[in-house]
Amino acid sequence: MIRGLSVAEDPQTGDRVNDELAAASTPAPVVSVVLATYNRLELLERLLETLTRQTLSPAKFEVVVVDDGSRVPVRDRLDPRRYPFHLTVITQKNAGPSAARHRGVLEARGAILVLLDDDMDLPARFLETHLAYHASGRPTAVFGRYASDPEIAGKALFERYHGLKWDQLSLAIARGEIRVDGTLLATGNASMRREDYLRAGGLDVSLPRAEDMALGLDLEELGVELVFSDTAYSVHLSDHTQDEKWRARAFIHGKLEPGIARKHPRMAHADPWRFAFSLPLAGRLMCTPAIVWPRMGEKLAGAVLQAAKVADGLGLERSAMRAAGLVFGMEYFRGMREEAGSLRAMVSGCMGFLRKAAVAERPPRGVPQWLARVSQRISRHPA
Repeated sequence: MIRGLSVAEDPQTGDRVNDELAAASTPAPVVSVVLATYNRLELLERLLETLTRQTLSPAKFEVVVVDDGSRVPVRDRLDPRRYPFHLTVITQKNAGPSAARHRGVLEARGAILVLLDDDMDLPARFLETHLAYHASGRPTAVFGRYASDPEIAGKALFERYHGLKWDQLSLAIARGEIRVDGTLLATGNASMRREDYLRAGGLDVSLPRAEDMALGLDLEELGVELVFSDTAYSVHLSDHTQDEKWRARAFIHGKLEPGIARKHPRMAHADPWRFAFSLPLAGRLMCTPAIVWPRMGEKLAGAVLQAAKVADGLGLERSAMRAAGLVFGMEYFRGMREEAGSLRAMVSGCMGFLRKAAVAERPPRGVPQWLARVSQRISRHPA
């Protein structure tokens, strides 16, 4: 049966929303695919096309697209006859990806949510693979690997860096070197029961970034099993090209994540200071100016990025990747310093992290236990 495009207008906001009568005319799906889009019509159409080729029957899933204020509304460009699944398009004023995804979830009817970014390319068994993880009925959240675009070699250095980090993460989890936790949740490719999403409070719509990490930690706090899946992978076709925006994203993550961690005071692995101890000594030294003298740190990050590009142009890709990671860290710690407000507050935050690490059931990687214990003793016997 061909399922149509369902759109209507909210009389109070003027936003376009789904028509409840149209939705009610079709049986409730098992899976709701929810995605937000913003000025990415071509990528969105490609993603929807991959959803038409899923091995999961189209009668078992719906797709909810939230257009977060695109310059050209996507509802006018989507032909419902092309899609065998029920498609709902919601148009709202620009409110950010977290608010858009959350609205889509509230409109969704399936028991299982699959959250996607609009720049993904999906293998045919993608939905079937995600659904299989939820067969037991136990509270489970799955996040699939972001596989690199086959054409990633022609993309910006920072895109290649993040592709490399995803590959390294997948390998480290497979080897048991990294334990899966809520900080890893990425809503560009994730699934969970709708009831667990709502029980956790859903995505924090006040967060412009890091909302997926916040949701992951909330789910972890509730005891939801967290699973990283290589088989539920999607191919990431990111179209980001601007270094300045990439650096700004790293900065805002550093600014937001301390506040998220404070909501989970017993989770040492949620504290952003964990990153400082994952760096080699040289990396820590290079990030110090961003903490002590943020303006100097910003200039230094720019210089390191330019050096990374030069190295990349000379074919020194490994050095270029390391430098790109360093730039991300410098901007991240600069954001942390902005949020803390002072160097003294930063030192206090680091000491607090070490105290948590001293008593954590799962000590964060790279933290010397002797240093954590010393910090704990100092807190008990201040000078």
